[in-house]
Amino acid sequence: MEEGGVQAIDRLIEQFIDSREAIENFLKLINALQKTGILPLLVGIVNNLDNNLTFLAEQNAMLIRNVNVIYGVLSGKEEARDVSLTELIKQLNDPDVKRGLYLLLKILKAIGNASKEV
Repeated sequence: MEEGGVQAIDRLIEQFIDSREAIENFLKLINALQKTGILPLLVGIVNNLDNNLTFLAEQNAMLIRNVNVIYGVLSGKEEARDVSLTELIKQLNDPDVKRGLYLLLKILKAIGNASKEV
């Protein structure tokens, strides 16, 4: 081995010795993450990073659309018209209305639950 190569290895060994405590702590962290099952989860997230980022972007876009719709209704941009009770009942058959009502009920339940804890 050339002299420069030996010196480079010597420097690496010195750095390794100087960083012994940090390396030991890092290994403890890795072992703890492995024992708790977090490490495999993190590896899975990193291995599927493209898919995960795509999913998050889609969810974010859907959230923004929903907030815009809610804002439009609450700000008066969507005109509220008089509807009959029959029309309202017919709307209950719409899957989007059902989903929306279910979400509203979950929100109301969470608010009610939180208010009794206060």
